Amino acid sequence: MKYLATLSFLFMFFVGTAVAQDKSAAEMKNEGNEALRAKNYKQALELFEKSIASWGEEEMDAAMIYNAATSARKIKNDEKALKYFEESKKLGYKADVSTYYIANSYKKMGKNEEMEKVLIAGIEEYSTSKYLRHMKKMLVTYYVKLSNEHYSEGQTILNSRTDANRDQWDAIKAKAEIVFEKAIGFANKALQYDASNANAKAILTGIDNFLKS
Repeated sequence: MKYLATLSFLFMFFVGTAVAQDKSAAEMKNEGNEALRAKNYKQALELFEKSIASWGEEEMDAAMIYNAATSARKIKNDEKALKYFEESKKLGYKADVSTYYIANSYKKMGKNEEMEKVLIAGIEEYSTSKYLRHMKKMLVTYYVKLSNEHYSEGQTILNSRTDANRDQWDAIKAKAEIVFEKAIGFANKALQYDASNANAKAILTGIDNFLKS
């Protein structure tokens, strides 16, 4: 009886495996969509990737690629999110949104120069997109951050002046001015995309006051 039970179990296992293997790419895509709607992002990504791998010769489903990217983003898999959002953009599916999330993926990965390039190009290419504001905000935040870092560095340099090193004040001020110029450059870049940005304006005012002191 144990032998028969073992055979029965093995038969059911192999039949189940065969059924799973026989699932079409479309079926796995649909299951992925269901998992995505249920916010089971890890499972959704796995199903979408299986579907993509077995898709065949027909034109790739661009919406599925975008959904795979979204699933990857939700589980903070930035490398895969970047990969699929780039593919989504190439396929022309929600290209403006995909561009924003390409930049966001680079940001999460600490690749700020790549993020900057994507955002500058995206702002120019999608000037009428509702995501334009989001792209500008991300870029401006980046520029203000860099500007503030150089501003703080310049402040530290200037504040190193004491009565004991009065003979070095000119050299200290010249060193601070070099750093402040970088801060001014990034602040102006921020204002290029957000003319009313209060933080960038405050940095420029602060630098002007420091240099007058």
